[in-house]
Amino acid sequence: MNEFLIFIAGIMKTAPEDISMETKYNSVPQWNSLMQLRLVMEIEDEYEIEIPLEKVAKLQTIGDFYKLIKEADEV
Repeated sequence: MNEFLIFIAGIMKTAPEDISMETKYNSVPQWNSLMQLRLVMEIEDEYEIEIPLEKVAKLQTIGDFYKLIKEADEV
């Protein structure tokens, strides 16, 4: 999980200690709609998963992204 937060912090260009699994969309200045799409693309690439478009709008915390990755691992 810590590795995931470091990965996300790198994308957002923020310090890992400034975010957590509870960090919400728009609570970090750079996490806007464009960053949301970038996160989706970077996570899909890094973790070799596909995030359905209908789920993208429902991803409201960093933890939501992490759950998707864990669910994909279980399949």
